[in-house]
Amino acid sequence: MVNASSSISAPDLCILTDGDPPGSVAESKLARHLNIPCLSTQQSLDRAGLYLQFRDGQLRLGRLGAREHPVAVDFVSSLINPRRGPELLLKAIGAMPSRHTVVDATAGLGRDSVILLGAGYKVTMIEENPVAVALLNDALARLRKELATSSHADKIALLAGQAEQVLPTLAQQDGADVIYLDPMFAASGKSALVKKDMQLFQSLLGHGGDAAELLEVALSTAKYRVVVKRAIKAQPLADRQPTLSVSGKAVRFDVYALRSLKRD
Repeated sequence: MVNASSSISAPDLCILTDGDPPGSVAESKLARHLNIPCLSTQQSLDRAGLYLQFRDGQLRLGRLGAREHPVAVDFVSSLINPRRGPELLLKAIGAMPSRHTVVDATAGLGRDSVILLGAGYKVTMIEENPVAVALLNDALARLRKELATSSHADKIALLAGQAEQVLPTLAQQDGADVIYLDPMFAASGKSALVKKDMQLFQSLLGHGGDAAELLEVALSTAKYRVVVKRAIKAQPLADRQPTLSVSGKAVRFDVYALRSLKRD
């Protein structure tokens, strides 16, 4: 993953605007933060790569010259119309008191984080990539505005940075009860992300960093358990055998139990 303090270089990325010269206050601010150009549609015609665009109240990620629509992170829609099939993940996470926190240490576009939030868990997202952080922050702002009176807005937080560095600080604050990891790649080296938005995002992130190192940090800092998402036929991460696995047809969740959830 790209370090949160670095500029974006691969693939090429720009802020796409409707203006000429381009650059609203929000667009210019984001362009400076990411150290990328702010271009009008006309200026982007001879370019390839990805773009960010503010449209219809959302920050969206798209591919220049592509036919598919750009994607946004939309926690509000996900909570109102939850997607089906999260039972395996929720079973692997386990039942906890509402005061406890699930840390999604590889948040990405927050797809699993919003499932956990919708199930009633308190969620802390960690994301290193600055573009993902921008998309997540935009989604959180809309969540807090549109669902301000619900409990959801107060039960989810985002921390920008490298998970290996952030997790120990959460442990010191007693805020890392269960840690969830999705390394985003299968043992074959092929992408495990099949949705269009996930494919688009993976072209920005690549295949992630040292997931084995992240697992070791997670195991040393989680209070109750670490849960790792894997392709169904993939070897356990870092060849470390889990306490148990919750398996479906395509994926499984390896659970590393450290302490009984029922104790507290």
